[in-house]
Amino acid sequence: MFSNQSRSIHPMVPVLGVLLAAFTWQAGANSASRPPAQPTAVATVDIPEIIDQLEERKVREAELEARTKTRQAQLDEVAEQLRTVQADLETLKRGTDEYKDKVRQAMEMQAVVKARNEALNQILSIDRGNVTREMYDNVVTAISNIADREGYDIVLFDDSLFPVPEDASFADVYRSIVSRSVIYHHNSVDITAQVVTLMNNEFTAP
Repeated sequence: MFSNQSRSIHPMVPVLGVLLAAFTWQAGANSASRPPAQPTAVATVDIPEIIDQLEERKVREAELEARTKTRQAQLDEVAEQLRTVQADLETLKRGTDEYKDKVRQAMEMQAVVKARNEALNQILSIDRGNVTREMYDNVVTAISNIADREGYDIVLFDDSLFPVPEDASFADVYRSIVSRSVIYHHNSVDITAQVVTLMNNEFTAP
């Protein structure tokens, strides 16, 4: 026989039951109100391939080449002056004041040529970097337009095209593997050609 005390119901049990029922109902309501996950449309692009095929790239490269030739001509002019001074040194007698002045002049011009050459390389690198950044911004705009038109939710840079290095250190191999965003994709999701076509058509349009 159970005692009356053992059969008695704790006064908190009904309250806990009500709370549990309410929690269960709320969880069910939340689950019912949440829509099922929709499939995500994904595409991939090969950014270097896009830039390489752009008509804009050819034009911008030609502009860079023209600026390079202009700056190189200015540098060559100073270098030619230096060669003239060095040739004069060969005709002068060592130890004379004229010879010493010419040596100082040559040293100054050598410093100028070196500084201008370093500055030219840096300027050209910055120019090329700016052009590349501007073209990349245009690529991103084209990709966004195609994604909006075709209904892609995500467009990934296809870094699976870059091979894992052989005969490299563990750190380099490991970094190459773990830094990848795309391991595999079907060719049907690649929109590289669409981006190239869109951008070239827009660039060459009258």
